[in-house]
Amino acid sequence: MSRVLIATKLDPSAEKILRDTGIEVEVCQGLAEDALAEKIVGFQGLIVRSEKVTRKVLEAGNELKAVVRAGTGVNTIDVACATERNVQVMNTPGANSNSVAELVFALMLAACRKLAYADRSVKQGLWEKSGLMGRELEGKVLGIIGLGNIGSLVAGIARGFQMTVVGFDPLISASKASEMKVELKSLDEIFGSSDFITFHVPLNDKTRGMIGAGLLGRVKKGAMLINTARAEIIDHDDLLKALKEREDLLLGCDIFYEGDKEGQKDLAFIGDRLIATPHLGASTSEANRRAATAGAEGMRDFLVKRMVRYPVNNLEIPPDLNPRFLELTRLIGEIAYFNIGEYQPHEVRITCYGKLNKHIDVLTGYLIKGLMDIYQMEAISPKDAVGRAVQRGINVVKRIPDDSKGYGESMTIDILSKKEGYRETSIRGMITQAGELKINRIDTFLNLDLIPSGNMLFSYQKDRVGLINDISSALSGGKINILNIRFTTDKESNSIAVFQTEKPVSKTIYGKINKAVKPYKSFLMKV
Repeated sequence: MSRVLIATKLDPSAEKILRDTGIEVEVCQGLAEDALAEKIVGFQGLIVRSEKVTRKVLEAGNELKAVVRAGTGVNTIDVACATERNVQVMNTPGANSNSVAELVFALMLAACRKLAYADRSVKQGLWEKSGLMGRELEGKVLGIIGLGNIGSLVAGIARGFQMTVVGFDPLISASKASEMKVELKSLDEIFGSSDFITFHVPLNDKTRGMIGAGLLGRVKKGAMLINTARAEIIDHDDLLKALKEREDLLLGCDIFYEGDKEGQKDLAFIGDRLIATPHLGASTSEANRRAATAGAEGMRDFLVKRMVRYPVNNLEIPPDLNPRFLELTRLIGEIAYFNIGEYQPHEVRITCYGKLNKHIDVLTGYLIKGLMDIYQMEAISPKDAVGRAVQRGINVVKRIPDDSKGYGESMTIDILSKKEGYRETSIRGMITQAGELKINRIDTFLNLDLIPSGNMLFSYQKDRVGLINDISSALSGGKINILNIRFTTDKESNSIAVFQTEKPVSKTIYGKINKAVKPYKSFLMKV
């Protein structure tokens, strides 16, 4: 008989679902890391919400087969360690989405109608109606950062308030945004034009501090920021500075830099300009029931039927597939991301040559997951990636290879965008006999033969005499050692130069290079 530990507070429906299929269940809440590591011994399943599942806990789970997060975010689970130990990690995307979306509007309405102050005032026996003039949501502009499950629901509710909705999400197509009646804009445009700005992106290396002084300085007079996602998305010091300097700004927060705990919150100094809640986004009976049911069903199906619902990690890699090809899909996707710029893709194509074509389904899943990770807009598994891309309006095409070209076991990935005209990038790569990831071609530049590693500068321009010397001189002047250079031209006398350097190229040196070379496209990346 399988045993499942529910280490969190869940709706009783979760226990019933598991027990009805003969699974032994124990509920034990509030366990710290050491206590959870001691308790997990002998259990095959673990269900959590915001509890931390660390390496110590996973290594102590001598019989652990699956961890289910009754919710979406898995930043509290050491997924890499779970994968190492062949432990399946699953989540329940969408279970809490409606509750969070509704809270966004609760915060907006509370601020616009000064409800917290009005409630307190009336209960004190006062009648300050004349001093509590508010404003409506109708006709205002709502900016949504992240148009995934929650962001798309927020957009739908906003239409009911007759608001104009603009949004930023690098991985949603213009056609899908149009269906949602959302106008895609840049972050600069959203911050300069919106009356309300709400954040619905995960916290990761790309989104941490993504909102800083530059964007905060563009916020229009009297605007409101609503953060029900993660506090660290907005730079802490820059937000404090903006709130001190701008007494017209409003803030709605369900999360705080200090974390989910008691104690004074440093944002509280703005008084009634802040509407604060103690991480209530998912705290509705309906959301708790949905998350509990979905989490228990996911655990039951895995332990009883070996069926995986909403996997976060993928343990099913074919034994005859070189895992380096999974890394290659991510590498090509990352170069393609920089190469096409921040334009929403409407189509992704993958072609696998030779014997590699038998694994095209697995590789496509890893490619799309890699792109989602790179754009950092949604946490998904390779198994769910293609379906989620289609939901976002991205067409995924698995092309039939022409093996007469003699490309061996290699892959070509094409990304197309229709935003602001037609844009396309096409990259082919392979694994060398030494096991290195190799980029053979980028767009029209053949025989590039690039082995990406470390710090890299990509520069595209018309070919001319002295080009390489100009870039080398700028790097040398900045005391940056050059480790390798790859250079080639196409039939139109365009050229690509890729410099691999010992340390990152600074913004100052990068600016000098662009001024001297005048490329039509350039970017920095690190592998």
